[in-house]
Amino acid sequence: MMKTLVAALAFAALSPAWAQSPSYARMVVIVPKPGQAEAFEKGYERHLQWHKGAQDPWTWYGWTFVLGNRINRFMDGTFGHAAADFDAAVQPAADAADNNVNVVPYADFVSHGIYQRMDTMSAGEPLPDTSPFLSLTTYHIRPGQEAAFEQAVTRARGTARQTWYRLQAGGEAPQYVLMRAVASFGAAAALGTPYTLSGLVDRVDNELLRYRPNLSYRP
Repeated sequence: MMKTLVAALAFAALSPAWAQSPSYARMVVIVPKPGQAEAFEKGYERHLQWHKGAQDPWTWYGWTFVLGNRINRFMDGTFGHAAADFDAAVQPAADAADNNVNVVPYADFVSHGIYQRMDTMSAGEPLPDTSPFLSLTTYHIRPGQEAAFEQAVTRARGTARQTWYRLQAGGEAPQYVLMRAVASFGAAAALGTPYTLSGLVDRVDNELLRYRPNLSYRP
């Protein structure tokens, strides 16, 4: 009994704090209207100033797609939340009003999803971060194969840093997203597509995103 207790305490001490409870993210894809890319970016920068003025405690990362089918689109996201956090965002009505003034005239919001971070499938510190590039690999899973897919990835994953998210609401499901940090555009060529799991996966989308510090907000 004592040995079991000691082992359990040792495991708890070694386990990262972020793996203790479910963690969720919101990811939004925005498309600048034709000829409005510059106006969109300036408007989005003004909107981030609203978040700063409202003392928003959430971090918002921003990226531009540079490889893949969604090239030149923009994605923002906020990560590391409890599910209940999404019912307590800072000043939702004022946020929407500022968006309507500074962003909506220049761009269209085309997707908005809520994702759960899958810690048992992941390795290393959670992503995203402020790396210059972010590899985004989206796996569209055959219905009913979610558990088998999760188990297969967990068995096969190594120690290289990677973070998995599972779509919970707001898109085509079942869907999983793999994030990997990339130091340079050229380094993306060596990544490839891991986990080509026959019989479990219908389609895989590989994309590369460039981090945009001026279109990100860190309180």
